[in-house]
Amino acid sequence: MFDTIEVHAPMNKSSFEKRARALRQQLLQSQFSLQGSRHPVIIVLAGLDGSGKGVLVHRLNEWMDPSGIDTNTYWEHSDEEESRPYFWRYWQKLPPRGRIGIFLGSWYTQATQKRLLSNIVDAEFEHTCRKIRNFERHLSDDGAVVIKIWLHVSEATQQRQLEEKAPRKQQIPRVTEHPYELQGKYNQTLAIYEELIEKTQTEQCPWHIVNGEDRYHREINAGEIIRDAINSRLNNIAQLTQVPGLPEPHDFLASINLDESLQKDEYKRELRKYQSRLQDLAWIAYNQKKSLVAVFEGWDGAGKGSAIRRVTGAIDPRLYKLVQIAAPSDEEHARQYSWRFWRQLQRDGRATLFDRSWYGRVMVERVEQFAKEEEWKRAYGEINDFEQELSEHGSVVVKFWIHISKEEQLARFKDREEEAHKRHKITDEDWRNREKWPAYEKAVNQMIEQTDTEEAPWVLVAGNNKYYARIRILKALCKSLEKALS
Repeated sequence: MFDTIEVHAPMNKSSFEKRARALRQQLLQSQFSLQGSRHPVIIVLAGLDGSGKGVLVHRLNEWMDPSGIDTNTYWEHSDEEESRPYFWRYWQKLPPRGRIGIFLGSWYTQATQKRLLSNIVDAEFEHTCRKIRNFERHLSDDGAVVIKIWLHVSEATQQRQLEEKAPRKQQIPRVTEHPYELQGKYNQTLAIYEELIEKTQTEQCPWHIVNGEDRYHREINAGEIIRDAINSRLNNIAQLTQVPGLPEPHDFLASINLDESLQKDEYKRELRKYQSRLQDLAWIAYNQKKSLVAVFEGWDGAGKGSAIRRVTGAIDPRLYKLVQIAAPSDEEHARQYSWRFWRQLQRDGRATLFDRSWYGRVMVERVEQFAKEEEWKRAYGEINDFEQELSEHGSVVVKFWIHISKEEQLARFKDREEEAHKRHKITDEDWRNREKWPAYEKAVNQMIEQTDTEEAPWVLVAGNNKYYARIRILKALCKSLEKALS
């Protein structure tokens, strides 16, 4: 791959300045055209140490409006990053629609370093490449312009840069404390990157290989790549993932025995028992740095709120965060759908409890047509990848669907209207949603079918009897934590 890179004669300064003037205007125009669009721009700058990445970032900020560019570096990992799933650090920095994010050090760094140090086997390397492809595809499908540029330099050029013997204007101070860390490993490192690039090269998010030997050529070439990629996306020239059709789902809800119940005395005994057990397990999880991610979904009026209160009543408030999901804010709407959920994840050892969740896209947004068909169909894959990331990091993922009959829902709605202290719980939207029960029922069954995985299985809870539902949820949480903590 790198052997076929086109070699240019050095560009003189006057030629560079002439081309740069025109390119700068074109880049600015492309950048301004992004404003108000649904497209963020994500630029990954990769290359060996000494290939000129820092100098190029400086030039891009000079040519474009720096107020619309965020430059992200990952020289040192913080405790905040290390105590969450690996991709969390990148989701936090994704630019909103209309802005540009430059990534120096990216989701490619860890796999490369592990491969170089022989700390990753072939199967794990392949798995990492697949996760990277999925991550970039999810961003691109949502409208992001993903531009990946590799700056290639020879071993001799790299050595001059690392030893700071290159011409003065080529240099940038070494950030790393180990400027010779790649010395003697040029060919080995290059072979690893070539393998990584080949395995993550896609039509939707391609790599661009730039000859970095001559600074002027490097900057003009990279600027043209960025300009063309933005303009192509703005002109709707993009290859999106084709979303296959879905078969009629199995009726999972029909298999739930809604006659399950508990008497009040038995409920009180069970409640004390399992709340006490959950309290102990939460502290054990904290000491073992195991996170819990619990999702609570169900019909309107199914008793999610009261079930969550029995869970939070058992866990020390310092060990959990309850996240209530409603319609997305402007800040959330400006980013890929999953961003609002990634950012809420708590550190290792703590619990994140979601009252409603990312499943809104394949339920309410699907049924109410807030999301396009291709968006909610793509969401199944995005959700499974997200939950797999949580599980592989070591988080315990537990998902509850609380099911009640249509008749029970009607009785609870009427009760809410009649009781003054419950009236705030019922809205016109609840009644409108009830009218679409069959559509929601199909969406729920399809959601279960598409996202019930070994890493994050669904727990289907019979909710007609609230006592039974609460204990069922507490038992399932205890069981999942016990299994993970053993």
